[in-house]
Amino acid sequence: MYNDWESLQVLLTELVACFRERDCTISVIAVDDCSSERAPSKMGLFPPIVSVSILRLSVNMGHQRAIAVGLASIAMRKDIDVVAVMDSDGEDRPEELVRLIDSVTKNPKLAVVAQRAKRSEGRGFRLGYRVYTGLFRLSTGQRIDFGNFCVLPFEYVAQLINRPEIWNNFAATLIRSRIPMARIPTARGLRYAGQSKMNLISLVTHGLGAMSVFSEVIFVRILFGSALLLGLVTIGAFAVLLIKMSSDAAIPGWTTNVLGFLVVVGLQTVMMAVMMAFLLLNNRTAIQIAPLETAASYVCEKKIFSATHASEQGAEI
Repeated sequence: MYNDWESLQVLLTELVACFRERDCTISVIAVDDCSSERAPSKMGLFPPIVSVSILRLSVNMGHQRAIAVGLASIAMRKDIDVVAVMDSDGEDRPEELVRLIDSVTKNPKLAVVAQRAKRSEGRGFRLGYRVYTGLFRLSTGQRIDFGNFCVLPFEYVAQLINRPEIWNNFAATLIRSRIPMARIPTARGLRYAGQSKMNLISLVTHGLGAMSVFSEVIFVRILFGSALLLGLVTIGAFAVLLIKMSSDAAIPGWTTNVLGFLVVVGLQTVMMAVMMAFLLLNNRTAIQIAPLETAASYVCEKKIFSATHASEQGAEI
């Protein structure tokens, strides 16, 4: 969350309304992505919510890395059965969360993700999102038709936060981890308050982060594509020479021009493949740091609002 304190309070109220009659307790971890507005000093809590912990990050890390920090903060807890990841602004609806949790209850070995059957954004954003999902499938061979909204059996949290690529994109890492998943069609809700921070630049950055999770797969596909293109260039060069030697047509310079163009394309293809190979090999030799090791260093302040211990309201740890 970022400057969404009003929305957070509405979300807590909605969670209470949806889960009041259910036999459960809810602990909320709100990751404050270095908001310019300070957190409230008080927060009204009602059962089944037993606590709200606000983790303030020392820098604005973006929502993907904020999710990684939030998951790392609960990795050692022993009192959690399932973990829900959702936005604080209302676009991930608590009513849909009930369905996701019910599905996990029936299939405790599955991570259940919210597949967007209906979106609430404008046409421009929806078009950009379709381009992103199309490019992702073309470059990786995987289908990504869900975002951050999901419910995980707690056993999968440690598995995810030990993967360095989760810093870049949570949903793509979930796919890459090969954790068994089920998709539940959901409708995206409307914001409780304020304006969305997502724009075209954010969407492009988000898409590149998702594809970076599959950088090795993308490299292999580009390598195969480069080999195919180089083969076509070679065939084209032989065809030009064959036409030149077997034809009496006099077209000044056409053979030189066409062969020159094909040679340039072939050399650029080889250079691109070699450069990508070196980049990938260099990346594999670098030490990658998982969130579990460093996430705590980004939390500069922690506030706990407890429904069972009123004296702890607003306590800073």
